Amino acid sequence: MRTLLVPAENEDGKTCFVLNHYLRQLIRERKIQRFRRSSGWLEVEGDERKEELDGYKGRERRISRIVDWSFFSLPIQQQLRAGQSLGAILGDGQKAREIALKLQSVAKTNLSVLIQGGTGTGKGVVASILHELSQRKDKPFIRVDCGAIPPTLVESELFGYEKGSFTGAFKSKLGRFQAADGGTVFLDEIANLSLEMQTRLLGFLEERVVDSIGATRSVKLDVRIVSATNADLADQIRKYQFREDLFYRLNEFEIDMPSLRERSDDIFYLATKFLAVANAELGKNIFGFSEKAIDFLFTYDWTGNIRELKNMIKRAALLAEELIEEEHLLRNANKGEPPVSLDCCLENAFLKARPLQEINNMIRTVVEKKIIERVYEQSSRNKKKTCEVLGINYSTLFRKMKEYSLI
Repeated sequence: MRTLLVPAENEDGKTCFVLNHYLRQLIRERKIQRFRRSSGWLEVEGDERKEELDGYKGRERRISRIVDWSFFSLPIQQQLRAGQSLGAILGDGQKAREIALKLQSVAKTNLSVLIQGGTGTGKGVVASILHELSQRKDKPFIRVDCGAIPPTLVESELFGYEKGSFTGAFKSKLGRFQAADGGTVFLDEIANLSLEMQTRLLGFLEERVVDSIGATRSVKLDVRIVSATNADLADQIRKYQFREDLFYRLNEFEIDMPSLRERSDDIFYLATKFLAVANAELGKNIFGFSEKAIDFLFTYDWTGNIRELKNMIKRAALLAEELIEEEHLLRNANKGEPPVSLDCCLENAFLKARPLQEINNMIRTVVEKKIIERVYEQSSRNKKKTCEVLGINYSTLFRKMKEYSLI
């Protein structure tokens, strides 16, 4: 178990954040001048404490969690069985802790669970954890992508069919529900099911009995249902596109997955975790991030959420030689000026242990920009009206708008 990331300064005096297991190598190769511990910055040259690396417990420990980085490239099942914590898998920010608490509460029950959230927020990971924490963990975990199966084949895939039940049925086939007997079925993108199949699924959920196509008898099953969607099911119910009674059957317990923008306290940790995974998959030894790269991670919009972050880190690791720089991330980023949230600024400042005055200046900058931007839009982009509302002169407004890239 090791601290994952340590602040350091390279030979040029620039701040970077390096993976702990590369620290001794970087010191030996004289690629860093000093690194930080709880007692402050330690000089590599002439400091008798420089070998006390494993005891690092700096102020960033809240974000740079104690984890076993070697587990990261393993499947979820193997990570949990090897002793990896939920915090190490999901992150340890406030939202991640709330998700972990819900998982621990519902895992050992037989309640049907509905996971809702945007694309790339980690719904599949949560479903896997839910199964692994349950009493069904030694039984099958069957994932069904409801959007990937052609509508004409959904019924046979879910419920199976008997030999000779239709043209081309040369042998019997078990459906996904029968294959998962005793275990868990994960219905991903459940909103893609047709109304006809929603009715059939509702019947199964009420009785837990499967009637295969062409079968002469029903089969009783013991299956837990976990479903997920990135659609607004309440809106689909209003539009008569999703059955309300099925929604309540699926939603005996609900887990909402927040966007990555709402999890700014986990961005740094997740980026570091994905770097460890990328190093293992690509056979590289990227030892960390530059300070500008860290700034970019905290200010980027992350419309693709955790999946976008993971893919961006992997591509950046492929392009980098030793350290991921901002330019490696920019090559893979969506174009456009990203919005900067107050939470991201505060997390970034906390990570770097900025003084209070500097944090105050950061907050003022973010808030001032948002206020000017909003008033300018509400004034129909009329600078004179904007000046009147804000109570400033034209030259001040022009200077601030130019400073904040609003013109």
